[in-house]
Amino acid sequence: MPAPTNPKRNEPVPATSRASRWPRPILPRAHAYFDALAFPAILGLAAWMWPRNRPAALLIASNGLLEGTTAAITNFPPPGPFPRISFRTHIRIGLIGAPLFLAISSLVPGILGRYRRVVLGLGVVPLVVNGLSNATSETAA
Repeated sequence: MPAPTNPKRNEPVPATSRASRWPRPILPRAHAYFDALAFPAILGLAAWMWPRNRPAALLIASNGLLEGTTAAITNFPPPGPFPRISFRTHIRIGLIGAPLFLAISSLVPGILGRYRRVVLGLGVVPLVVNGLSNATSETAA
């Protein structure tokens, strides 16, 4: 497949401009608030799931603890309580961790189909949020 070209000059489009065509509407501050609300919600979902399906509850709780830890050590605007990593690194962790969580969730035995859908849905949310987060803004550095 040939590389995309600039229609005005018939030159190859740089790779960075191809990636920047996608909208990135979620600012770091909004992402920080989303993470702050998601952490207790995920732990609440794990507590709700515990009597229904314990392997699913453990997966959800582990995801919540990873999300909470990552949010706590990210230098958001406003920063987490222990700011150690940049927002870009936070995004990278989410974009790598979410597919790993989805793979592990798919392979764990003993989870009924309806509960597995909940766990897999929870794994897709970080991919969407991190994929739409604007890590190129001045406040994200």
